[in-house]
Amino acid sequence: MMKKILFLAAFAVSSLCANAQDVLVRKGGDVENVKVLEVTPTEVKFKKSNNLEGPTFTEKRSNLISIKYENGEVQKFNDSSTLGGEAGTQYAYYQGYGKEKRMTNELSFQLGDGWGIGYQLRREVNPYFAINIIGLHYQTSWENPDKAGYFNFRILGARGYSPSWKWIRGYVDLNLGYTLGWVDFGKDIEDTHHFGLDFGVGVQVHKKIAIGYSLTYLTGYNGGSGATAHYCKIAFPF
Repeated sequence: MMKKILFLAAFAVSSLCANAQDVLVRKGGDVENVKVLEVTPTEVKFKKSNNLEGPTFTEKRSNLISIKYENGEVQKFNDSSTLGGEAGTQYAYYQGYGKEKRMTNELSFQLGDGWGIGYQLRREVNPYFAINIIGLHYQTSWENPDKAGYFNFRILGARGYSPSWKWIRGYVDLNLGYTLGWVDFGKDIEDTHHFGLDFGVGVQVHKKIAIGYSLTYLTGYNGGSGATAHYCKIAFPF
């Protein structure tokens, strides 16, 4: 009788221990029972549940779909359903920027006082900051697109990002550079030379599209006052 009681007690304890574990769910579909030790913005550190005295393993958060903790709580890494604290920050969708995503090419279209097209090369430093290395934009007017135009060469700039909410985050752009303009006066085409400044704000959506507002300022030509142009901008990063 005593042996039977001890056997049942041991079985109950082993059942509780088996349930007292965390579960990693990977993007490839693999599921592993572990004991999570630490969750950082980029990694998950854990021990295997069948060897808690063994080595500590590390898994990139970008490889995981979720963690189901032994208390029943679930931390997801592709949306905002997270726990509180550092492990629950909501920029998980963009947390690989600056590590997995180092360089971004961007094609853009601008509509406003006129229309324009452009290209920009950007170096992602981290999820919150990027360096705009070089850009080229062409802008002209609606009324007389064949009479005047501007080539904007942007050789230095920066972009700041806000923390993301699910798959959306805001950005602020500031770019400096040189602008070469051309004006058709009827008899000949005259070049104009300016220093330029671009300021932009907007939102980036799903890493594949950005929508925002752009203000371009050009210094004056032949002693004249400066000029500004306002545009709505849609861009396609890749």
